[in-house]
Amino acid sequence: MPTVRPRTQVTHTPDVEDALEIARSRWPDESPSALLMHLVVRGGQAIRDEQARHVRARRGTVDAMVERFAGIYPEGYLRELREDWPE
Repeated sequence: MPTVRPRTQVTHTPDVEDALEIARSRWPDESPSALLMHLVVRGGQAIRDEQARHVRARRGTVDAMVERFAGIYPEGYLRELREDWPE
């Protein structure tokens, strides 16, 4: 089918064959090309979800540290400290 989009060729290595067999159990009537498309899309979604979980976990850690150390310096501490600094 003609297209202006780039194409990618994939060699059916043992790992690719295993992935295709898994995909074939989910989409039994699809061609190998369609199965690869399903795998690519699902894989991209899985990676994006994993990255989002990682970001949420890091933010949770930072929030916990902020909460843990909140209030260790009195109100106005930084302003008073800066008053002693030369300009």
